[in-house]
Amino acid sequence: MRIPNPFKSHLEYLRFCLGKRFVKVAHYLLFVLLIYILIEWQHENNLYRNIGHAARTHAANGDDTSVVKEAMTSINDIMQSRHDLFQDQETHSWKQAVFQSADIDLMYGSGACGGYSKVLARTLQLQGYDVRIGQLKTIGFGYGGHIIIELYSETLNKWVFVDPLFKLIIRQKNGDWASVKEVAKHYELYRSQFPAEFNERFKFDDVRYTNWDKFGGIAKPYYALAKLFKGERYADTICLRMYDLSTFPVLFWSIEIGYLVLMGVGFWRYRRK
Repeated sequence: MRIPNPFKSHLEYLRFCLGKRFVKVAHYLLFVLLIYILIEWQHENNLYRNIGHAARTHAANGDDTSVVKEAMTSINDIMQSRHDLFQDQETHSWKQAVFQSADIDLMYGSGACGGYSKVLARTLQLQGYDVRIGQLKTIGFGYGGHIIIELYSETLNKWVFVDPLFKLIIRQKNGDWASVKEVAKHYELYRSQFPAEFNERFKFDDVRYTNWDKFGGIAKPYYALAKLFKGERYADTICLRMYDLSTFPVLFWSIEIGYLVLMGVGFWRYRRK
């Protein structure tokens, strides 16, 4: 019995073979890319974990405020010295241009307030702290004139304000760290703690962590659901800027999801035939 040939011509058979080989090569390349992303992701994480470990080792005590203060001081000293060296004249590698994350700011001391906040936020995040990046509204400028961070202190049981650019922590009368809301409420009382170069146009009574009104407010239901099912503290940690701290996990899962979608579409088309 003769088996029917599914190909109408030798040219169609050749296209089938080339297509099959292309798919195989594409799978190999995809596998290599994912391995590369995982290696770089681990390298970057270990860099920040080492900074956090050093902060815990040299902190005055085990309180989270002491660890955060040590990490903030160390990062500021590192980035300031590197900024003085490079003077924003550095040349980025192709990897840094593609996989832009907080390590660029750490390596060259760039990014001003945003860079300092990103590096400290990434370090504290890998130490298990709940962290969010805030944009202070600036009179005559709008949001983003100055970037700070807030972290949830288990010692004080509240969100506390930290400005890594100025190594600034506002202390209350009892010595506890103040939150952004507390600074806004008693600004004149804490005014003497701000350095001379701090711009007084920065408004503490108007801080934005994630712009829920963007894109017509379609993100607001997500915040409401997170608050309902996971609690207000979890919902308050949702800050889109935190996903910009490392692009490797975003790229890794984007490629994985894209691959699964393509495989699903291909399987569906095969079954239809």
